[in-house]
Amino acid sequence: MHVLHKDWHMRVLFLIGAVLLLASAVVRATRVEVLLLCLAVTLVVLAEVLNSAVETIVDLVSPDYHPLAKAAKDVGGAAVLVAIVVGVLITAGVFVNAQALAALRGMGPRPAPHLAHVLLVGVVTVVTAVVVGKLWGGRGTLTRGGAISAHSAVAFFCFVSIWFLTPDALSRFLAFTLATLVAQSRVDAGIHTVREVLIGAGVALAAGFSLYGALAMRGGG
Repeated sequence: MHVLHKDWHMRVLFLIGAVLLLASAVVRATRVEVLLLCLAVTLVVLAEVLNSAVETIVDLVSPDYHPLAKAAKDVGGAAVLVAIVVGVLITAGVFVNAQALAALRGMGPRPAPHLAHVLLVGVVTVVTAVVVGKLWGGRGTLTRGGAISAHSAVAFFCFVSIWFLTPDALSRFLAFTLATLVAQSRVDAGIHTVREVLIGAGVALAAGFSLYGALAMRGGG
C-alpha cells in the first residue's frame, strides 16, 4: 500500500499486468502461458518493491549526497531494469508466436479460455480498477472508503459470474440481491456514498459482462 501511494510506477505496473492478463484471454493463452505472464508481472513488481525499500532506507540514512548512496540507488534501479527486460522477453514469447497471432485474428485452433482463466482476468481487472480509482480519487484509503467501493465491485462481479455460470433464475436473483445488500451496507455504514457504490458496481458489471460475453469458455482441465 505504501508503494502504491508513493510510487506512480507501481500503479502503471498494476495497469500493465491487468492489460496483459486481459490480452491473454483474447489470444486464448494456455495455462502455462498464463502462469508465465503472472511470473513476469510478479518479477517486475517484486523488483520495484525492493527498489523502493532501498531508496527509502538510503534517504533515511543519507539525506545528503553521498557516492555510496548514489551507487545503492543505481543498483536498485538496475535490478528493476533487469526484471523489466526479462518480463518483456517472457511476454513477447507468449504473444509473438504463430498460434497466439492466429487466435487474435480469430483463426487459431486454440480452444476457448478456461473458466478459471476468465475468473482470474476478471478479478485482476476489477481489483486494478478499484485500486487505481481509490488512488486517483484522493479520498479514503485502499482498505476503507475511496472513490470506488471495492466491496460493491467484488460483490457485483460475483453476481455476473453466477449469471453466466447458471441459467437458474432464482440463483441469479439471489446473487443480485446479495450484491445489492453488500452495496447498501457500505452506504448505511457511512463508508461510501451512493455514487461510490454505483461506480464500483458499474466497474464490475462492465468488466464481467465484457469478459464473459465476449469470450466463450470451456470446462474441464
